[in-house]
Amino acid sequence: MPSRRAFTLYAAALLPCARLAQADTGPILIGASLPLSGTNAAVGNEGLAVLQAYCDSVNRNGGVDGRPLQLTALDDAFVPAKAAENARTLAAGKAVALVNCWGTASCSAMVPVVTQTGLPLVGGIAGGGAMRAAPARQVFNIRASTAAEIGAMVRHMTSIGQQRIAVVYQDDAFGKGGLEVAQQVLRERGLQPVLQQALAADGANAAAVAQALAREPAPNGIILLASPPATVALIPQARKAGLRAQFYNLAAQASDSVVQGLGEHTTGVVFTTLVPSPWRTSVPAVRDYQQLLTAMDRPPRPSYLGLEVYLNARVLVDGLRKAGRTVQRESLIQALESMETRQYGAMAVRFGPQQQHEGSSYVGLAMIDRRGQFIE
Repeated sequence: MPSRRAFTLYAAALLPCARLAQADTGPILIGASLPLSGTNAAVGNEGLAVLQAYCDSVNRNGGVDGRPLQLTALDDAFVPAKAAENARTLAAGKAVALVNCWGTASCSAMVPVVTQTGLPLVGGIAGGGAMRAAPARQVFNIRASTAAEIGAMVRHMTSIGQQRIAVVYQDDAFGKGGLEVAQQVLRERGLQPVLQQALAADGANAAAVAQALAREPAPNGIILLASPPATVALIPQARKAGLRAQFYNLAAQASDSVVQGLGEHTTGVVFTTLVPSPWRTSVPAVRDYQQLLTAMDRPPRPSYLGLEVYLNARVLVDGLRKAGRTVQRESLIQALESMETRQYGAMAVRFGPQQQHEGSSYVGLAMIDRRGQFIE
């Protein structure tokens, strides 16, 4: 008969195995910090709805190697300090990954946290800042950078003879960072802005900026680096001032709210796009996204942003599956780095080792037709 000491040692030896078995069958925890309140609440809640619907769909189909996904989303109200706090909370809560951080400033605030904790951050809705300048090994960017967006704008503008290019930038860190990128892109083509104008985030000085743009000799192309409220404040004022130049906007502004806010002033407004058209059902992933929306109780309309959130989550889940049933933070990083290319129409996503974590370089352009629909 074994001694009490032998039995105790035997039981202690079994404990790690028991914990491992529990970890192998329990939920895979995924975290997200999103603007669920404040000025960006509409897009944040749309993103959350798509994320949750996709996780539910994965779970209905057996989860990841039999393990269900468990999504925990925290509200950061588009405040960077709160986003960083949320990242710390989610890391302490044993999340395996974070997905879809929102905004350059908020995503950048999360980078030191994921670096310290080893927590992968996959698919930020951000094109610059710390997500790009000095990316950590834990950061996996899926969308193309802001520099790539502005580069696509300038290539198109110069190809159709638009050489007199003005830059209007939001008067904050986001806008000033974009201005620096625009200046660099223009310099590389032997150009410089004919005019630079700072625009208040709430559009309070939109009328004055519009008047400055309309003065002769007026620009024939305008790069607009601003949030939706500032965008919908400026463009109607510019049209009323007699300016007919095309406005080029970042992909974050390609939304129904901007179209509705512009009203009759959508002519000549161009947007970059970072994913395929969410209405192009010839692309299998787009068809899957639309089917996901159809199955929701209160489905949002298809949108570029909704499709981006969906594709980000899909790439993450592909990484989880490749990492296997015992996935941990480090094994997920290795799995993402070694995945084969994911092709979504013209958009290809591929990572690699040695911090090759810029997944896609795809940038398209879209305009709004007279019906208020995006066309590419």
